[in-house]
Amino acid sequence: MPSSTPQPLDVSQLRRVFDPALVPFETSDKAPDCLDSVLGQARAKEALSFGLAMKDMDFHVYVAGPQRTGKTHLVTTFLNRLAAEQEPPPDWVYVHNFQEPDEPKALSLPPGGGRRLAKQMSKLLDNMKAAIPELFEGEDYSRRKDNLTSEFKRARSDIFAGLDSQAREQGYVLKFEPTGIMVAPAGEDGEPLPDNTLREMNEEEREQLRKKSDVIQAKVTEALRAVNAKEKDLHEALSGLDKEMVLQAVGHMLSDMQQEYAGQQPVLDYLEQVQQDLVTNYENFKHKDKSPLPFPMPTEEPDFREYQVNVFVDNSATKGAPVVVEHNPTYPNLFGRIERQAQFGALLTDFTLLKPGALHRANGGYLVLPVMDLLRYWLPWEGLKRALRDRKVKMEDVMEQLGYMITRTLRPEPIPLNLKVVLVGDSQLYHLLYVHDQQFPKLFKVRAQMSEYMDWGEQEVSEFINHLCQIALRRQLRPLHRGAVARLIERASEMSGDSEHLTLRLADLEDLVKESNFHAGEAGREHIAAADVATAIAGRRRRGAMMEEHLRKATTRGFINIATEGSVQGQINGLAVYDMGDYAFGSPSRISASVGLGKEGVTNIDREADLSGPFHNKGVLIIGGFLRQRFARRGPMALTASLVFEQSYGTVDGDSASLAEVITLISELAELPLRQDLAITGSMDQHGRAQAIGGVNLKIEGFFRLCEKRGLTGKQGVVIPSANLKNLMLHPDVVAAVKEGKFAVYAVDTMDQALELFTGLPAGERGEDGAFPEGSVNYLAEQQLEAMRQAVKDMAGKDK
Repeated sequence: MPSSTPQPLDVSQLRRVFDPALVPFETSDKAPDCLDSVLGQARAKEALSFGLAMKDMDFHVYVAGPQRTGKTHLVTTFLNRLAAEQEPPPDWVYVHNFQEPDEPKALSLPPGGGRRLAKQMSKLLDNMKAAIPELFEGEDYSRRKDNLTSEFKRARSDIFAGLDSQAREQGYVLKFEPTGIMVAPAGEDGEPLPDNTLREMNEEEREQLRKKSDVIQAKVTEALRAVNAKEKDLHEALSGLDKEMVLQAVGHMLSDMQQEYAGQQPVLDYLEQVQQDLVTNYENFKHKDKSPLPFPMPTEEPDFREYQVNVFVDNSATKGAPVVVEHNPTYPNLFGRIERQAQFGALLTDFTLLKPGALHRANGGYLVLPVMDLLRYWLPWEGLKRALRDRKVKMEDVMEQLGYMITRTLRPEPIPLNLKVVLVGDSQLYHLLYVHDQQFPKLFKVRAQMSEYMDWGEQEVSEFINHLCQIALRRQLRPLHRGAVARLIERASEMSGDSEHLTLRLADLEDLVKESNFHAGEAGREHIAAADVATAIAGRRRRGAMMEEHLRKATTRGFINIATEGSVQGQINGLAVYDMGDYAFGSPSRISASVGLGKEGVTNIDREADLSGPFHNKGVLIIGGFLRQRFARRGPMALTASLVFEQSYGTVDGDSASLAEVITLISELAELPLRQDLAITGSMDQHGRAQAIGGVNLKIEGFFRLCEKRGLTGKQGVVIPSANLKNLMLHPDVVAAVKEGKFAVYAVDTMDQALELFTGLPAGERGEDGAFPEGSVNYLAEQQLEAMRQAVKDMAGKDK
């Protein structure tokens, strides 16, 4: 494999710099109009646009992406624009169900119609409270009532007069008592006979009187029945009169409403029920007579709630379709709640205590939900899927859902559902739901995948600058100077870990602008300068770097053994990244190797101690494959070797130490020392080709900081794979040191190139005779392996 010793990288290759002169303004307050747009995310925008344009209720959207990439901002900005072009949805009201009081009726009305109907019903109720008492106190009603009463009295008098005449014909007289009509025999003067006269009569005379009395008594009973019938007719006539009068009044008051809602049959049906109930229960509107008791007992006055209108969803002030973001998607917050009032020690409810949830408020528009919060409890998630599947929102009491006994409750009529739901979460949750929840892929068929970065191109930079202006304007911060904008663009590239990309972790970027604004204020500046951005970045580093500084201090004090000068056989400086969540840093780690006779091959000590992850184990196995491919073509290797990360007490994972580990093994085999003023990172394949790794900027800076702490010698540096050149976005301090010749960065394509850097000798490649050049590193390693193979062979011969 061809090899040539790499040279230090040029300063221009270490960091991409943005020229402040390319910023189209001096300060952002003088910039052209900043459009409120979402930065980057073209793929996610296309998916979101498609999912929302699909009218099918099975095509809801899941916006997936890493944290702090502005997922919710993207969704709300996109939805607000889309919703502004649409018509507002109808209002929804709940009204009393006069036939089934526990099942309130839901009515749909045009936007603003809910409030209008509520006002109309309130006015109707006030009118009825005033009109009905006046109606029964009016002259017309009194006259008609008197006529009916007089007619009844005449009929009753006629009945009693006829009865009295019949009684007198039989020699009897009628006595009207409070307890009833008494029949008594009369004398010639027409007056009841005295008791002594009755006692003086013989038995025959008394028997004749009894017979006549029975006849007259039968006549009395017949007359009383006739009177009762007439009295019943009077009550019915009076009731009919009352209802006729009320119906005329109610019908007159409702006629205008019925004409207004002529095209809305559910509303007309409701008004018809109201009319019937008012006519039936008109007594509630009459003035009550005062209690005759000296101490009146309190009586429950009717509250007429059954005639009220619960404006459940009011879109009178809504411009366009509603966009609802529910950050706390509990079951009541999503599906509404049935509230209760305490009355005489009991909790009671009615349709006026129904409160809407996010699904009701977003109906006809868009509902945005954070999926992690939605999944914290199973009830809201299951309810949401059921609502989307059934196309309606059903209000149920939470306790009833859980199977607990509750007090009296309602079963409101479900409201038809027509909306788009947008879930916002990470990609892992999407895949988990897709695999393990059978309903999820049937309902959320569109995934809008967010990216962590976008390309660093001319158009992207223009959009990025516009976004920075938006932040300053929206958050009412100081204007951004063009130097600050240039530094923020470079910082966005640093955060992406690539010189050709800009980060899309918009929340982190916005926080950095806010912190820069604070430091500008501390410095007494009217605008945010590049120095303020640098101060904010340094402040962040200072706040999060305690662990990094402690680790470096332990190294400089000798507790952790890392050499940055000299040369040592079988020992090399590898590089690792420590991620603390909000802060990540690179740090060197010593890797050592030992070799001896045997057949075990390469042993990973960390693996034997259960401190090695699967990717690191794979890297060590690749090293074994490389050694066999290079040195074991003529026969098996008689080698037992071990590799270890020295002073490592946590799990080691990743294959980025493969280059370092194989160089350490070859150093031990060839008995050649390795430079300790260099550190290396990179993985490799079985043919020795260097492969890209992650965190290259942090790793380089980690070794640089240690060398800087001990004193830069001008010979120190870091070796990286050439594939990582495009990722280089090093800290300005590192770039300055390289420019001054105090530090270096090397890029290699193969393990052999790195081997030459660390040993100072040619790696060597096989000639036409199949042998490595004498004196080369590979030659020395192969000679050692051959000697070990021969030694094993000799030992085997002696045993025979």
